[in-house]
Amino acid sequence: MIRIPATTQQNLIESQSKSAANPPVDNEIINEVIDGASSLALSKENSLRLLDAIGISRERTFIVTDLEEARVAVTDIGFPVNMKTVSIYEADKSEVAESITDRNTMRLEFGRLMRGHNSKGILISPALSGAVTYLGIRHKAGLGHLVVCGAVTAEDTRPTKFVYCTLPVTKTEATEIYQRVKGDFQINEVIFTDTLRRLSALCTVAPQIDKLDIFPVIVSARSVVALDASATLRKTI
Repeated sequence: MIRIPATTQQNLIESQSKSAANPPVDNEIINEVIDGASSLALSKENSLRLLDAIGISRERTFIVTDLEEARVAVTDIGFPVNMKTVSIYEADKSEVAESITDRNTMRLEFGRLMRGHNSKGILISPALSGAVTYLGIRHKAGLGHLVVCGAVTAEDTRPTKFVYCTLPVTKTEATEIYQRVKGDFQINEVIFTDTLRRLSALCTVAPQIDKLDIFPVIVSARSVVALDASATLRKTI
């Protein structure tokens, strides 16, 4: 069982007030993850470590491979929880079970998900309340890196409308993105815009990144919390 510790929104408001183009991030951890990659597709654990390194908040998350590990994870997190398959192949679509509230349902869903095609484990995370969005990075020929943000929705499905921004993402641009994607939802503007600028900072430190998908991201008036992430590197830079 891999326990992926939580991170928090520490010092985000303070960093938002600084005049630097990008907020500070942990270059050492970023370089350690990138330099230690054994393939272009980063592992789930290392993809999430990138979020830690740039200060994007995550909740307690476990990757488990058997039912006993799942029971331990649920005991630590507490109900309700979401469960999601971790595939052998990063490109495979994950199967999910949401808002599980009891151990019997957890046991049944664990068995169902583990029987899925190419499933090598289950990602267990808290079932948080709030709206849902997608955040990410894309590298495009001729444009370089883009920070991507999906329209905020009430459903746990990947958005169909996206806003793209070239680097660096300034405070003004981050605020414009926030206004364009938030809709009628109550979202913490300071943390949300700071999160976009931290993705911009990641691209600056690690130009090797080809793609970073962060989904789902639970947003509310109090927090912006990433539940899952996957990253791939470019063949050449």
